[in-house]
Amino acid sequence: MSSSVSSPQGDFVSDPTACRVAGTEVEYGIAFSSGEIGDLSAQISHELVGSLPEEYSGGALWDYEPEDPFHDARGFYVEGQRERPDRGENRRTNRALYNGGRFYVDGGHPEYSAPECRSLRDILRFERAGDRLVELAMHRWERRDPRGRSLRVFRNNADGFGNSWGYHENYLVARSLPFERIVAGLTAHLVSRPIFCGAGKVASDRGRGGGFQISQRAEFFEVPVGLSTTARRGIVNTRDEPHSLHERYRRLHVITGDSNCSEVSTALKVGTTMLLLAALEGSSPHDQAAGIPVLLDPVSAFHAVSSDLTLRAPLPLSDGRTLGVLDLAEKVFRFVKDFYLREGMGPETRQILDRWESVLSRLGSMSKVQGEFLGLDREIDWVIKKGLLDRYAESRSIPSGDGRLRMIDLQYHDIRSDRGLFRLLESRGEVLRILDPQEIEEALLSPPADTRAYFRGTLLRRFPREVVAVSWSSAVVDDGSTSLKRIPLEDPCRGTQKVAGALIERHVTASGLLAELASGQTPGAGSVNGKET
Repeated sequence: MSSSVSSPQGDFVSDPTACRVAGTEVEYGIAFSSGEIGDLSAQISHELVGSLPEEYSGGALWDYEPEDPFHDARGFYVEGQRERPDRGENRRTNRALYNGGRFYVDGGHPEYSAPECRSLRDILRFERAGDRLVELAMHRWERRDPRGRSLRVFRNNADGFGNSWGYHENYLVARSLPFERIVAGLTAHLVSRPIFCGAGKVASDRGRGGGFQISQRAEFFEVPVGLSTTARRGIVNTRDEPHSLHERYRRLHVITGDSNCSEVSTALKVGTTMLLLAALEGSSPHDQAAGIPVLLDPVSAFHAVSSDLTLRAPLPLSDGRTLGVLDLAEKVFRFVKDFYLREGMGPETRQILDRWESVLSRLGSMSKVQGEFLGLDREIDWVIKKGLLDRYAESRSIPSGDGRLRMIDLQYHDIRSDRGLFRLLESRGEVLRILDPQEIEEALLSPPADTRAYFRGTLLRRFPREVVAVSWSSAVVDDGSTSLKRIPLEDPCRGTQKVAGALIERHVTASGLLAELASGQTPGAGSVNGKET
């Protein structure tokens, strides 16, 4: 049983569009260096999570009570079994992190969920921090393994045998924006953006032609819109689980993206989508309809984009016209840029728009002159990988179907700093970086300062014995009384360092913190709700 305590006040702004947070989730592929991991996948994933060094997480459970993934944004509820593991399984499956994120097992894969962030730079560095945490856990697992095995962990999305696992993006969107407008405005972007954020792979996993694919994920999508993330995947996912104030926000769960190694591809993938969603919120339905084309068959178009290295295949539109993917992407870019030219933009928005425009221009030139990468082989994952594979094949006179190319493809995604091909390119300065490595190291332990992740992560670090459980939207604390106390954290833009930092640090016990919150003496803190929940 728990009672509720009001949330610490943060920098809440009455305009719902002003609170823009986003976060990413990375599922990792795993294998032994000596062969396939087979049925041991789930077991090793649990052991890997359990091997995370103690300095990065406390002993709190993950609170599944607020979670319910079966609400569909189209207005109905899908029957399903809610996840409610017992205490032992919960502890074996989850690590709530001091950086505000979560490291856990999902569907037999280790998964890292980054904390909620307000800036693109924070999104990038906290996502990269996940790779470092997983690498640290992997090294510890290997030191503990009595058989002396070597574990390989990959930041990719397909195994070459028809199986795919996810990379998910989450965007806070005003609920006042009708979901139908999100579908109409977002689909063309999700279908076209692989040309600058596809991770690439050597061949189709679904028999859609034997050639190189721009996207690892595209061919695994079967319907334009849908709720499932594992079967009959929809290009626009309809999960309506906001982890926040339901009446004000929705969390748009995007599952089409590849798990990029390149920071530039990740920045474009997430940054352009953030700007598009803001533009959809701020534009009229007429402006949206005039600016963003509607595809006749989004699924077929998605597959066609992934398999067309010329970037010139015609994509049918609902009005009878056709557009190439570059023209489609340009339409989306122009809609977004025109919005910000009208409404104004800050430095980060300008940087995203400039990079977006530059990459689209160079992709257009590259599609006309074969072999002219124009710097994209230092920035965009699929171009980097394609160049690497072509050079390797040419130097050894290897045919396109040779199995060695699949091994090169897989090794590109190895997260080991001393083994992954992308990581080696990065260490030699052969790919463009956005982040300083020190920014990533800081994100291993310190949460974002300007979202509720600060309160959650700092509470875990400050009171490791008293924080019983956390979720994205609450923290459960044992203050020594007869019932546990649940602190709601429903607004992602509250609980920031600016407001909650001094509040947390001046208390040596969580019970003292709760007492101050309950007293109402802290500005905006409210009072205890004594109702049992």
